[in-house]
Amino acid sequence: MTDLSVKSDRTPAVSMRALNPFQVFRRKYGAAYLMLLIPVCCFVLFSLYPIAWAVKYVFYYYDGVRPERFTGLANFQRLMDDQVYWSSLWKQALFSLKIILELPLAFMLALLLSSQLRGKNAFRAMFVMPYILPASTMALVVYILLNPYNGGLNQLLIALNLIDQPIAFLSGGWTAFASGMLLDAWQNFGINMLLLLVGLTSIPKDVYESADIDGATGWTRVRYISLPMMGRILQMILFLSILGTLKSMGPFLVLTDGGPNHATELTFLYIFHQFFGGDTGTNYGYGATVAVFTALILVVISIGYFKLTKKMDYHN
Repeated sequence: MTDLSVKSDRTPAVSMRALNPFQVFRRKYGAAYLMLLIPVCCFVLFSLYPIAWAVKYVFYYYDGVRPERFTGLANFQRLMDDQVYWSSLWKQALFSLKIILELPLAFMLALLLSSQLRGKNAFRAMFVMPYILPASTMALVVYILLNPYNGGLNQLLIALNLIDQPIAFLSGGWTAFASGMLLDAWQNFGINMLLLLVGLTSIPKDVYESADIDGATGWTRVRYISLPMMGRILQMILFLSILGTLKSMGPFLVLTDGGPNHATELTFLYIFHQFFGGDTGTNYGYGATVAVFTALILVVISIGYFKLTKKMDYHN
């Protein structure tokens, strides 16, 4: 029995030495590369090809009906003079400020639900529910609620004698913009709460027990234990929130379609209108130009963000 076991242990080593380098590489890593093949094909098909398509049409005029026409840098020249686009960039940045409301609310709720609170699982499900529901459905419900003629919010405010006349929330620039910001913050704070909850529960309990012995309670525990030890996950949550809002069209496609007078037309809603028809009609070439230029801005912001927040990762 001993001789047989020794022979079986030596056989693979002998056979590996008999193989050429390519066969050794295929035997060791072939299965791994084969499994990576499908995701790589999907990346080429659904990521690289659309990027190449967009970059090509930066230099063309194409409305989807007539043959494409080479226009050189005309789309870039139009972009530099396009006040609606530059205004939409400003609105996109303003829209991203909703995370100032969204993330602190999510963190406070995560702190509460990480304690021994009764019914915390029910509260977790309740707060994540807006994220699970379709965004278009929520926007449609809010559109009906804010209706100045028979909307529920106006009727409630009149019944409480807070207003005399119905307010056309979605017809005013700032009221429509604020309504969309609040709706988007409400829809996304639940998923951030869930991610922060994962970060809080991943901190070892003995760290908190040591802090208790030293007399640390309340905000002191949060300031000197929870926040520093969640640095890495906070860095990613903040990044995903910022990037998510900077490439979002929010609920404005359903609520206002960018109106009134472009007041709620964020950059990606503006791009959507260029591709699928807006005030100036469909122009795939110009839409691709706006999309590529905006994507480059987002790449720069992403690189800058990780350089600025490098210290948030205490592993570095």
